[in-house]
Amino acid sequence: MSHHATTHPPSAGLAPLPLYSRQDWCWEWTRSYTGDSTPIESSETLLFQGPLDTGALRDTLAEIGTRHEALRLHLVAGVGPDPSAAWPGQALRPEPGPLDTVRTAPQERAAEVTRVLSRPLDLTDRMTRTTLVRTAEEEHVLVAQFHHLIFDSTSHRLFRDLLAHGYHQRVAPGDGAAKRRTEPASYAGLIDREHTPEVRSAVHGRAATLAGELRAYGAANPLAGDVGAVVAEAEFGSLPLTLTAERTQLLLRRSRAERVTLHTVLLAALSHAVARAYERDRLVCSVYTHGRTSASARETLGLFSTVVPVPVDTEYRSLSEFLKAVHGSVRRASDSADLPFSETASHVLDRPPGDGAYYRSALAHLELRLSGVTGWLPEEPNPPLSLPPGLAVTPLGLYPDHPFPVFAGPEQALACASTLFADLEMADGALTGSLWYEKRYHDPTRTARVGEIFLHFIERLSEGSTP
Repeated sequence: MSHHATTHPPSAGLAPLPLYSRQDWCWEWTRSYTGDSTPIESSETLLFQGPLDTGALRDTLAEIGTRHEALRLHLVAGVGPDPSAAWPGQALRPEPGPLDTVRTAPQERAAEVTRVLSRPLDLTDRMTRTTLVRTAEEEHVLVAQFHHLIFDSTSHRLFRDLLAHGYHQRVAPGDGAAKRRTEPASYAGLIDREHTPEVRSAVHGRAATLAGELRAYGAANPLAGDVGAVVAEAEFGSLPLTLTAERTQLLLRRSRAERVTLHTVLLAALSHAVARAYERDRLVCSVYTHGRTSASARETLGLFSTVVPVPVDTEYRSLSEFLKAVHGSVRRASDSADLPFSETASHVLDRPPGDGAYYRSALAHLELRLSGVTGWLPEEPNPPLSLPPGLAVTPLGLYPDHPFPVFAGPEQALACASTLFADLEMADGALTGSLWYEKRYHDPTRTARVGEIFLHFIERLSEGSTP
């Protein structure tokens, strides 16, 4: 399979590229931490068992990097620990990065992979790195590391598909491998189009309008807590938010009956619980959305998810009305996926752009992440890769060994501490997850009350009653 020749816009080679709107919130997040914190990275750790053609793997990775510009981006200068550091700009490397190889004993496999993952990326070199750890003649682990500025959770499936297809075509050409769907869009072109004067002017006006609405919903007023206890090093506690498979299925049926998504139902339940426990009738919730707008953009590896603030009225006359109102708020909020997070935040918090970093939850009282769900059915979390017979691939659940995050300034620490974070996923037909809270800021008793109200809401809703 030949490499795809990518044509870049003239500006890509003449001057550093500015931020893409989907990178903006992650840049703010990146400079919210000191250099000693956990890097904001995403990784793939794939165990290959069987005869691996390392040359074919290397060529496949090179082709993926050649075709996908995001994987060849690097920062022009370092980030630094200063939360007011200016965006240094980014540029494209002409060639993809190398595949580094290391050898280790089979019993040292986990330790070696963890060591590789724990070595932070040098963003001025590349925002990605691939390493092949060989532990036996027919046992290898591919460790692919990506900074979140260029890669998000939705990119993993595409990366695996491209890896499997390219490798298969090299070692068994024409053997029934799925065809490439389309050519990826130019990442540099997507950035350039966002920075035309006309687009920038429209974005500035829309961000100011959205900021006015968010202020009216209390975005500048965090949840009450012991503000004096906020410190640079966050310390989190958690409460389980777990439903049985039976309860989950009942909830899915009720969601369908109400013609809303499971995400909407969970956001409504959490908003209701937080509002009751903290005595607020309006909240701003952060959710994640993806602004892919074309088939070619869907083939482009890069950070396409963005933090979207959702204003929610938590008082309602009927349950159906409440669910539909939250659903409508999420849909309207998704229209702001192309608005740079920092621009909206600077309007809400009345600070000049670039004057300090904005932590990703700076505008929200509640953040919700939901994974493993597509539509009404659970999505297979790690589908098998289509590789030649005799070669098995297994994702490994290994993670870097890093300290807890240390915030670069008090505003970033407060933005994190004052927000409640709900992280839920569908696993084996059941919803599992936790509500996370900063232990020094939030009263554990009140946080426990949030969990109780949430579960009561869910139980009544799944049974067809009005909470």
